[in-house]
Formats: sequence, C-alpha cells, structure tokens
Amino acid sequence: MVSKRWWWAGLALVAGLLAWLSTAWSPRLQASSAPKAAQTVPVRVAQAARQTLPTTLTAVGQVQALQQVLVRPQIEGVLTEVLFKEGQPVAKGQVLARLDDRALRAQVDQAQAEVQHLKAQLQIAQLDLKRYEGLASQAAVPVQQRDQQVALVAQLQAQVKSQEAMLKAAKVQLSYATVTSPIAGRAGLRQVDVGNLVRPTDVNGLVTVVQVQPVAVLFAVPQGRLAEVRQALKQQGPARVQIADQERGTPLAEGRLTTVDNRVDPTSGSLKLKAEVPNAKDELWPGQFVTVTLSTGAMDQALVVPTQALQRGLKDASFVWRVRDNVAEMAPVKVRWQDDQRAVIASGLEAGDTVVVDGQSRLKPKAAVKVLPAASGG
Repeated sequence: MVSKRWWWAGLALVAGLLAWLSTAWSPRLQASSAPKAAQTVPVRVAQAARQTLPTTLTAVGQVQALQQVLVRPQIEGVLTEVLFKEGQPVAKGQVLARLDDRALRAQVDQAQAEVQHLKAQLQIAQLDLKRYEGLASQAAVPVQQRDQQVALVAQLQAQVKSQEAMLKAAKVQLSYATVTSPIAGRAGLRQVDVGNLVRPTDVNGLVTVVQVQPVAVLFAVPQGRLAEVRQALKQQGPARVQIADQERGTPLAEGRLTTVDNRVDPTSGSLKLKAEVPNAKDELWPGQFVTVTLSTGAMDQALVVPTQALQRGLKDASFVWRVRDNVAEMAPVKVRWQDDQRAVIASGLEAGDTVVVDGQSRLKPKAAVKVLPAASGG
C-alpha cells in the first residue's frame, strides 16, 4: 500500500512539471515558428539621364624627346675646356667644349702661306704672259714661247685653287676643335673630364643633348578602341590630348595628336599613337611615364549612368539593378561606351530610371530596398 502511494505521488509530480514546461516555453516556440518579416536592403541610387557626353580614351604613355643627340668630337684630341653645365638648357650652336687646336692652327697657317706663295707666282706668270703676247704680235718672240707661258699661267691657277681647297679643309678640321650643340635642348651628364684624350669613336661621347620643347608622348590603345581613334581623326583640327601625372593624377600639360601608326601591332593587339606637347614650362621629362587622355569627340543625347551601376552576369552580359516602388529588379543592358566614371547605355534603360550604384552585393530579385542619401562630395 505504501509503495502504491509513492508511485501515484511521483506520477502527479511529473505531470505537474510537464504542465509548467508547456506553459513557460509555449510563447517562445510560437515566436520561433512565426515567419520572419522581409528585411529592406540599404542602397544608394542614381538617375539615368540623357546628355551630350564628351568621349575620351585613356592610356599610359611615355614622354620622348623629338630629337636626341649624342655629342661626339669629330677629331681626335685632348679636351681642354668644358663650357656647359650639366642639366642646363643649351642653344643650337652653343659651344660645349674645346680641344687642343695648336697643331691644327699650324696647318691652317701653313696652307695659308702656300696659297699666298702660289698667288705671287701666278701674278708674275700673268705679267710675263702679257709681255709675250705683245712681243709675239710683233714677231719678236716665237709663238711657242707665248703658248708655253699660257700653259704655265693655267697650271698656277689650278695649283692656287687646289691649295685654297686644302686651306678650307684645314679650317674645317680646326673648327672641329670647337664642339657645339647641333640642337637646342637640355644637356645631360658630362661623360669625360678635361685633360682626357677624346676620339670620334668614343661610345659615350662628351654629353647627350635632348630637345625638350616640344616633346613627344607615345602611347598605345587596344585594337578594340580603333573606332574611337578614327572618330578622333575625323574631328576638325587635331585631336586634343591631356597629360597627367601617372601616380597622382595631377594635370601636367595639353597637346595634340600628330601620328597614328599604320598598322595594329600583331604581337600585342594594340595601336601606337604619338602626341606632341609644347612643354613650355618643362612639365614633362623624356622617359617619364604619364597618363594620356585623348578626346575622341562627343555623343549627343546619350543615356548616361554611373559606371558603378554596371554589373556582370552570365557570359559577361551586363545588367543593372533598377529600383521601382522601392523594389529592386535586374535589368539587362547593352553598353555603348564607358570609362571609369560614366557609361552610355544603348538599350535596356530609359531616361529617368533609378539604378543602384552602391549596395548591389546584398540584392536579389524583388528585394525591398531603402534608398540612402547621396554620399557627401558625390
């Protein structure tokens, strides 16, 4: 009897505990089983708008001197003077250096003296010829003697001309002892010091002079942008280029497109172009890498969206997230043109459509969105 009472008491205790657990956990279970409310995705948006859009093409370029001259001596000799400062501008014809010219001056003096000697002999021979012509007309001397004097005069005249040519050659050699700059530009580092024997065959020469006003900028664009290059060439007047610092993007100078290569490089699939920049303030330095922006024209009434709105789908197809009634949807688009900031849409959008430019990673079709205010400075 006692054991049955304990059994019934335990059963009542378990039943009470189960009732308490059911009462305590029921609200929690109901809350966990209830469907979650849909969450909104915060995004930033922009409007597709029609506008006249200047089109540009950007590439990496390298500054090159239009002319670069390695100045070498044209004769062998000892360097006696260096008359330029390294890195300083030099004018065309400016004296850069001088060689020991004593032996050359002696040769010039010798050739000059020989010319004077031959001219004196020629003068005597011409006077004798006049006398012989008068005597020959009176039959006082044989005609043969007169003819011999004519030949002597002609011989001396030829010798004078020959010696005068030798004198000019000696003066030319003497002029080579003075080394001048063949172009206007900027001098580089001196390659040899005073007192050294220099030769025309020296590999390093005396100094390198590069033309820096104007300069050329060489750059290449992919063959896929060939149509834009052709559009630039069709403009009235030369196409303009803007040159900027490659690292900081600071504008440096402006110039004009002068040359387009006559073929696409088959190894790289790119087309080479050359621009000319006045470089009046020495903003550009030969060998410097820069960013080149080529103006290729303008598109009238182009439908423009920020480039950040473009997304890549399957098979590299482009699409944007379009927002209607605070709901996002995928809109496939065809892109006509784009750069780092703007994209021109050929089809898939209309003017006034709202597109997402930030927050796309959390979106899915029919997702509710919350439009955030535009970022400051944007």
